Order: sequence, then structure tokens, then C-alpha cells
Amino acid sequence: MTYRLQVDEQELSAEISARRPQLRVRIGAREFTLESIHCAAQEFVLSVDGRELRGWWYRQGVQLQLRLAGRTYDVILGERAGAAGHAARAEEVRASMPGVVVALHCIPGAAVEAGAPLLTIESMKLQMILVATHAARVAQVHVALQAQFERGALLVSLAPGEESLS
Repeated sequence: MTYRLQVDEQELSAEISARRPQLRVRIGAREFTLESIHCAAQEFVLSVDGRELRGWWYRQGVQLQLRLAGRTYDVILGERAGAAGHAARAEEVRASMPGVVVALHCIPGAAVEAGAPLLTIESMKLQMILVATHAARVAQVHVALQAQFERGALLVSLAPGEESLS
């Protein structure tokens, strides 16, 4: 199965080329061997071609942020088949880890396009901008500036929106 990725505004394709005896992944023209993948919450340790890498990840709909080897990557996962497209249209933005709100970028009733920033959160001294996964209207912002929240907290509700906002 081929996945479409957008990394740093560059479109790439990724596919699993082998699962045994070791996981091999082809991204663009390069192939990588992945071993010893350990994942706890949003942190991970993996071995890529024999080199150990530690990092963290955060996913909201089709947007994935990876912090790896001192660099943050914004990855947009392309739709596969079936439910992947529906998951991308979540009408709730929830916290995947505890943190604090450091900036609000939207207000209730505002029309937002896919990729529009909704709020900035800070968790473990790392700031992340949470964005709309699709065109919609902001139904409610459930947190205030400097509010602390727990993992799973509802941060923003989106109203089923128009496909294209003018």
C-alpha cells in the first residue's frame, strides 16, 4: 500500500517494501530499515539503518508532527482507502497530551479553511499549532488563553462546514 506524504511542502510517497525479517520502508527513492521500535505515549525510539533515533510525535486528523534528530517535520498523511478520509474530518479537536494554551487563533463562528491555525499549545516545553483538518466553522472554543488541560480534553469544536469557504 502506498501512502502520500507532504513533508516540508514537498510531496513524497511512502510504502512498506518488506515486513520480515525487518521492516523496510521506501520514502521517495530511498529505502530504510527500521528496527527496535519502542513507543510510549507520544515518544518513540527507533533504529533507522542501524542509527538510534529518539523523538516524539503528535497527530491530529491527517496532520502529523514529528520531532526527530533535532528537527520538527510537519507531515500531512494522504488518504488511503475507506475510513481514513472520515477520520480526517473530525469535528472535535482534542488534546493528545496535557499542556497549556499559549495562543488562540480562532473565535466561535469564524470560518476556517483546512490548515488554518486554531490554537497553539505547549506541552513538555514544546509548542504545537493545532490546525483545522478541513473547511468548517468554529462552533466553540472550550479553553481560554493560559488554560491548563489534560490529555483527551476537548479544545475546539467545529461545525460541519462548507467544502469551500469564500
